[in-house]
Amino acid sequence: MIKIIASDMDGTLLNDKMEVSSRNIDAINEATANGIDFLIASGRGLSEAKPFLRNEVHPGYITLNGAEVYNQDEELISSNPISRKSVKTISDYLKANDLYFELITDKGIFSNSEEKSVSSLAELLHILNPNTTYEQALTDTKEKVKHSQTIFIDDLNEILDNPEYKLMKFLVFDSRQDEVFGPLKAELSKDKDIVVTSSSPNNVEINSVDAQKGIALMEYAKSKGVKPEETMAIGDNLNDYSMIKAAGIGVAMANAVPEISEIADQHADTNVNDGVAKVIEEVIKKNNTVGNCE
Repeated sequence: MIKIIASDMDGTLLNDKMEVSSRNIDAINEATANGIDFLIASGRGLSEAKPFLRNEVHPGYITLNGAEVYNQDEELISSNPISRKSVKTISDYLKANDLYFELITDKGIFSNSEEKSVSSLAELLHILNPNTTYEQALTDTKEKVKHSQTIFIDDLNEILDNPEYKLMKFLVFDSRQDEVFGPLKAELSKDKDIVVTSSSPNNVEINSVDAQKGIALMEYAKSKGVKPEETMAIGDNLNDYSMIKAAGIGVAMANAVPEISEIADQHADTNVNDGVAKVIEEVIKKNNTVGNCE
């Protein structure tokens, strides 16, 4: 019997319009009504993730790839920032290679270029949803950025050099993809205190090694007295790898990257076709069948 379901957002719970469909919303509420603990497990921060749910569902959150975990009351129950030593290692490399990056901290999200932020997010939306043209993705992104939580400043050193800020995640964008990210991963992977992953071919996400979705999911389950085999994780990209592996049942979206599809126990429909809702609906049916047999 599944007691906890954790779902990624981009390319999983979010459709090609970067929205959570009504069917997905209804399925999450139905899961909760049937005693299933639902978690959002995202590379996004809490302030970024919450608006997508339109205050219609109230899940727990594994955010920033596991750097922060919140319960259903949005109380912070776990925090895993990057060490100051690793922050310097990462920032020195990114600056030396002139790479655009955003900083996700305990006090907000910071960028030094609105133009690069918009174009990078538009490219991400287009990559995750090929049926959406880049032009349409750019239009959608410009509209969403108006309401985003990102703080634009001239010099990111104001944050990097300030010990009052906890650095939770570096988000790096580049349209050259592996040409840039291959060397980056090779170099930064030498630091065993950090983990480098990705939620799209045009980005890498850098966290503390303790900030991984799989670790966060297992710790959350343990705190609830739930066994690993009673958990399910749904995702589509590399930053979902640890939770797909750790969960009792790992589910890959039909639009998942090959590395996720290969390790999954089950496969869902696409994010455009309410794949998460269909999985949840099936879990509820099976849980009720098991419950009726006991």
